[in-house]
This record gives sequence, C-alpha cells and structure tokens, in this order.
Amino acid sequence: MDTRRAGLLLLILFGIAGLAWNARVSRAVETAPAPVQGSLTELQESKTTPAQLRQGQSAGYNALSDEMKQIVGELTDVVVLRTWATPSWLHAVSATAKDHASKELRTQKLRECPLTLLAQWVFDEGCVGDFTFAIDIGMNMGWFTALAAASGLRVLAVEPRQSPLRYMEKTVALNGWQGRVELRHGGLAEATGQLYVDESRWWETRSASREGGEGRSAAQALRLDDAVPPDSKVCLLKADCRGCEAEAFRSGKELLAAGAVQVVQMEYNHSPVAQAALETLQQLSPRPWQCILLPAGLRCAGADLLDAEGEALREIWDFIVAGVYVDCRAEKLVQTAPEQVVRGYHTDLWLVHDDTMDRLRAEPRFVAASQRVAEAASQQCEYSASETAEQGVCDLLCHEFTTLEEAQRACDVRPSCTKVLPRGDGFELRGGSAPGSAQVFAYLKLACKMT
Repeated sequence: MDTRRAGLLLLILFGIAGLAWNARVSRAVETAPAPVQGSLTELQESKTTPAQLRQGQSAGYNALSDEMKQIVGELTDVVVLRTWATPSWLHAVSATAKDHASKELRTQKLRECPLTLLAQWVFDEGCVGDFTFAIDIGMNMGWFTALAAASGLRVLAVEPRQSPLRYMEKTVALNGWQGRVELRHGGLAEATGQLYVDESRWWETRSASREGGEGRSAAQALRLDDAVPPDSKVCLLKADCRGCEAEAFRSGKELLAAGAVQVVQMEYNHSPVAQAALETLQQLSPRPWQCILLPAGLRCAGADLLDAEGEALREIWDFIVAGVYVDCRAEKLVQTAPEQVVRGYHTDLWLVHDDTMDRLRAEPRFVAASQRVAEAASQQCEYSASETAEQGVCDLLCHEFTTLEEAQRACDVRPSCTKVLPRGDGFELRGGSAPGSAQVFAYLKLACKMT
C-alpha cells in the first residue's frame, strides 16, 4: 500500500472511530437507568442531601441542602456527585473547569475505569494483613485517594496544585474522612525545600520544579520517608507526577527497602524517564516485581462496574490476563512499545510481588479470563472494517500471520498496529491503542473462528 493511500485510509478510519466513540458515549448517557436520570430540577426543588444522591447522580451548588452548602463553603463553582465506584462516595468537582479529569467526573461520575477495577481488587483482596495504607503521588482530582479512603484505607495524598486540593478538602469533609485522609500541598523530592508549579500548565512534563518565576505558585518539596507515618504498611503506592517518579522513589528508599509497599501503579510511556523510574524502584526493592500492562484507551461506563458479569468488565479482565509480565525489566517492556513512541502514548503499569500475583491468579474473574485467552489462542482471525468494532482479547492475541508480507499488509490497514514482530515460525501485530488516540474506541473488527 503506497503512503498516500495508507494515509487516506488512516484518516477515514480515525473519523469512523471518533464517530463510533462519540455515539457509544451518547448511548451510555441516554440509556442510563431511570434512577440515575433524576432531573436536576427535581433535585433543586428538594434541596439535595447526601442520602438523596444515588450512584450516577449529581447536584449543583443551588440544589444543595444548607448542610451541604455549609460544607462546601466558599466553593460555589461546584458539583457534588455520587460515584459509580463501589464503595460509592460523594465527590466535589468544579462545575465549569474544562480539563479532561473534571469533565469526565461531571459527566461519567467515574475516572479511568480499568484502573478503578484493578484498584478495587487490590484494596479488597490484593492486600492482606496490616497493609492498610495508601499513597497517592500526583493526586490530581483525588479519584484514587477517595477510592482508597472509601475502601477503608488511610491515605497520604500529595498534590502541588492548589485548586484540586481545595475541592478534595470538600470531598473529605462530605464523606467524614477527616483523620483518614491527609492532604499535602507539595511534590516528592530527594531533598526538602521549595517547589514551584505553573497551575495553568500542570499537564506538562515535570510541571513542579525548583525554578520559580512569574505565574508559578510555591509548593513544599517532601520526602516520602518523612511524610509517611512510621511503620506504615502500604497497600498501594500510586505514582503519577509527570516525570518525578524516580526521584519520588528515591525519597522513599527506607520505605521501599523495608518491603513495606505491596503494589505500585504508574503511567509508563516507555521513555528514558519512565525506564529510569522502573529501574530505580527495582533497585530499591528487596523483592522482585511482576507487572501488568494495561493499554491506554480501554473504557467502560459507570453502570458497567455494577455488572460483574458484563461484557465490558470481561474485556478488561481479558486485558489484565494478557498484560501479565513475570519478567518486568525495562529492557523487556520495550518490546511492547511502538518503535517510535509519540507524545501521549503510554500504558498503565501495575507492579506486584509474587504473593499478590498468586492471589490475583486465583481470583475467579482472572481464572475465567485465562480460559477465554486460551480459547482465543486456538482461533484464526481476519480483519474487516466496522464502525462499531471494539478491541477485545482476540484483537490482542489472535493476530498471527505466516509471512511477513501478510502481517505487514494487515498492519497497514489497522490504525492501532505499530509494528510487526516475529513469533515462532510466523509474525504477529503489536500496538494496543493507536498512539495519540486514547479516546478512540473502535477501529477494525476481527472475525474469528476455531482452527
């Protein structure tokens, strides 16, 4: 396929994919269960109390009861919502902010569904004994801080920006988590002192630094070993601080050396900075890590979390099973990335010790997904265009070709394919979500049959 034709086909497919994704989101909103569609007008008339908000519902400032208004205080630019996650909680978010995290919370009452699903398992069953503490480095809107607190864990949350901290303070108060959640205004560093952050450009790499200047607000540089209470046993350490992960791990070298962290979660964009963070974590840890790579772009709607046997959650468990890597070294994970990593490309990396992985392998949903993966490995699949196709386990595993030319032709017409690799006597496609298009849900459909 020549370059011009390939480029035109890619444009057409991305357009179809975008329409399919938008249509899927629209359908998810329009077909929400009746209790979730309680109109804002009704809530305004009754002056909403916490008990009246059901999962998936929200109320603006004017609809809140006097008690709730007193809690949110000066934050009149606020929506209070009850999340889809279980256990559910009340979450305060800006009513007008245009960043992706705020908009997703307002509209979906949910953040990062695949990560939420795995975090729920970690909090419920993955951590045993006295591992009852969680650390959220780069808290952002506080979704994982709140999920941990709602699950009964004590939490230390670190965030250099003031705006999300103000809203998270209200979330803590709305749920009565004072004493359970500690919010710290700052960033992790090897040495204490002063950091500065440009709150208008927080999404950029390493937004918090030692350099001040116009438009940059001050935040505290914290060491993890100083911030975490002595003898804490950490169930989950989430590190998402735009490039500071290696330094954050080094600031907690005593915590890590003591084997006091059971699970680590971080964004992994296959860059030298991410590789250095992974290597730092492994060097500081006395026990080896196994890992799970979840591709960016996996999605589910809020109501899907209530349907444990539903197709959406089955698909996520399929990817969890397929994403297990026992050998979790940076040089091995390079094989899972495109040859040229573009900006925005990443996978969500979970690191667990052997005992936690053994518990995960015994989880009934993991066992069922393993059986589906085994069945998929014996299928033969072909690609065809479809506006409503969704990437499933067969798209991840059933893509072997006997010749390099055949594999390359299939890769050329599949936007999510990033490279072709040899596999045994044949070749396979690699790529997961298309680079730079994590919001796109549908590409091409696989028609599979048993061999």
